[in-house]
Amino acid sequence: MFYTDVINSLTFCYLRFMKYKLLLLSFLFIGLGFAQKHVAPYKGAYHLDFNGTNQIMIEKGLASADQEIPEEVKKQMEGITLKIQKGKIAMNIMGKKREMKFSDQPSSTENGACDLVLILDKDQAIEGAKENFLTLISLGEGKIQLISEQSNDTNNFVWKRVE
Repeated sequence: MFYTDVINSLTFCYLRFMKYKLLLLSFLFIGLGFAQKHVAPYKGAYHLDFNGTNQIMIEKGLASADQEIPEEVKKQMEGITLKIQKGKIAMNIMGKKREMKFSDQPSSTENGACDLVLILDKDQAIEGAKENFLTLISLGEGKIQLISEQSNDTNNFVWKRVE
């Protein structure tokens, strides 16, 4: 009799465990289905929009409206690309590719479409540093801008979708 009770008890525990495991997996897959929903409309490949970028630089006083941009610089700027994919963003600047992982969330700024919270590797993370994120701003007509509070490396660029 004792042996049968143990078997029944183990079977009951196993079935209960499997039920919770199935429930947890269901929540995980549902959650993954909604993941990256804020950035989804902006996924794709982008090239640097020369005119939009130049206009921002003129407005900020970094360039003059009278100043003509050398053809060599224009060609270099045309080679700069951005690709937004599921969970990562990749930039190709003059043959150097840099990828960053991110998770998206609703934007913390008024005119932002969403925030891309950068996921840094342990060797990149600085202890006690604020969360790094880029605010994606839609400018219409397939154009976007990425704004960073901590670094203005990307703030002056306007990107135009090519896909």
